[in-house]
Amino acid sequence: MPGWRGIAIIRRMKWSLLLLTLTLSVNAQSPVDKDSKPGESTIAKKVDPKLHADAVRLVEVSGARQRLQDNFKQMVDDGAKRMMQGCQRCTSQYRDEWERRFLERSNFQDYLDVFARVYEKYFTDAEINELIAMQQDKGSSKAASPSPALKEKLTSVMPDVLGDSTGGCAKIGAKLGGEIGSEIEREHPEYLKPPANENRP
Repeated sequence: MPGWRGIAIIRRMKWSLLLLTLTLSVNAQSPVDKDSKPGESTIAKKVDPKLHADAVRLVEVSGARQRLQDNFKQMVDDGAKRMMQGCQRCTSQYRDEWERRFLERSNFQDYLDVFARVYEKYFTDAEINELIAMQQDKGSSKAASPSPALKEKLTSVMPDVLGDSTGGCAKIGAKLGGEIGSEIEREHPEYLKPPANENRP
């Protein structure tokens, strides 16, 4: 149904973002931090408790947590394969150890919180509640359609929602992926092949 285009975009966006995040993180060697201006990074924006609670609820009713749990291992595996394509020195032992640690230490809630914060930033509480109602009604015979105002809003803010979500998720994944990569290189240097141009006696 045309009325569901905005909702479908949000759902597809979540999984595209997570795959992109993992692809970025496996190639990261250090945490990503673009917040160089103190005024932007140190001053926390006051959050409306009700708006925050409703944004969290929207993430929950969308089924994001279950889909993340169902697909996360495969996404990490795909990301590790991409890493191997771009890392000439990485051995299969390095890949397996990186993947094991990433799976063990990833916190799903960190990624879900990114989406909630983005919803808070770009949608009003009334708009979020309308999206929640649509999610709850999608299985009924008379599924709700977004209001004209919400349709217009989804169209106008989607590029920014996508950009902020990508940046937030990538920062989390890149930080963890970089930390793990550094740990493995330090703890298991034998998991890395010697540089191709290394002179041997």
